[in-house]
Amino acid sequence: MTTKQSAGQKFRDAMQSALKAGAPLHIIGVADGSDALEAERAGFTAIYLSGSQMAASRGWADIGRLELRHVAESVQRIMDSGTTLPLLVDIDTGFDDVAETIRTLESLGVAAVHLEDQEDLKACGHLPGKHVVSKDAATDRVARAVAAKKDPAFVLMARTDALAVEGMEKTLERITAYANAGADIIFAEAFPDSATYADVKKAAGGKPVLANMTEFGKVALKTPAELAQESGGNIDIVLNPLSVYRGQRETAAKMYKEIHDTGSQRDLANGGKLQTRESFQSLIDYEGQVADRAKLLGTDTPQKKSANGKPQP
Repeated sequence: MTTKQSAGQKFRDAMQSALKAGAPLHIIGVADGSDALEAERAGFTAIYLSGSQMAASRGWADIGRLELRHVAESVQRIMDSGTTLPLLVDIDTGFDDVAETIRTLESLGVAAVHLEDQEDLKACGHLPGKHVVSKDAATDRVARAVAAKKDPAFVLMARTDALAVEGMEKTLERITAYANAGADIIFAEAFPDSATYADVKKAAGGKPVLANMTEFGKVALKTPAELAQESGGNIDIVLNPLSVYRGQRETAAKMYKEIHDTGSQRDLANGGKLQTRESFQSLIDYEGQVADRAKLLGTDTPQKKSANGKPQP
């Protein structure tokens, strides 16, 4: 009897497979189940749910307004798609009870989370005005999160935003403390010089390191292969957290304007700018879903009813 591979182990295996192939694991941000399926179809082997995106989807700033219930709702929308990809989730500062957060998300099938050392009134990692809690308080957060894991393979990333606040020396001290507290991976936020990841890796005791390639921030945008070379092989994961979502927002703004101004979506449809019904049905396996639903209800599919000459209700 084979044991089902856990989500956390799947994430770890994806990272190791990417590294063996010669580049860091490349993770892409998704907003919902359809996005997850598109990412899987495109060839990604791991996906990400951003706190900034979850806040933006509610018209909120990314300043710590999210609660665990909001994150759980967003996670469920992704999991409902049936995607096979392991999911990394942004849990900000852990919410009211970091242990409950870990237990909840692990039970939903999440593979990995990242926990940051900012104060609860947080800011985007690439914006000014960040404030971090003390090293001891942040280390305690990490330790409580690690202790709450049910599956040892579940991945707990410790993210530090301290570089812009405290400088390199104290940030490296934090990284060492977080790694010693049991963090599986270090998320070193807004490190503009790829060469400094060697220092991050050393401070982490050789544990894996993530580099965040977010747009319009403090880092130059580079590919996983470029970052691997420039860091001397000291980056294990590369994250594009919001790229597709930003593209969706920009496209949506233009489409709302065009439909409002012209009164019709005709030119968008005729110009190939809208996903066709057939393309979306292929993405979600529409026929398979209909068959499964019909089986659950104990009835024939509409296609079988038509073929048998039975009237459809």
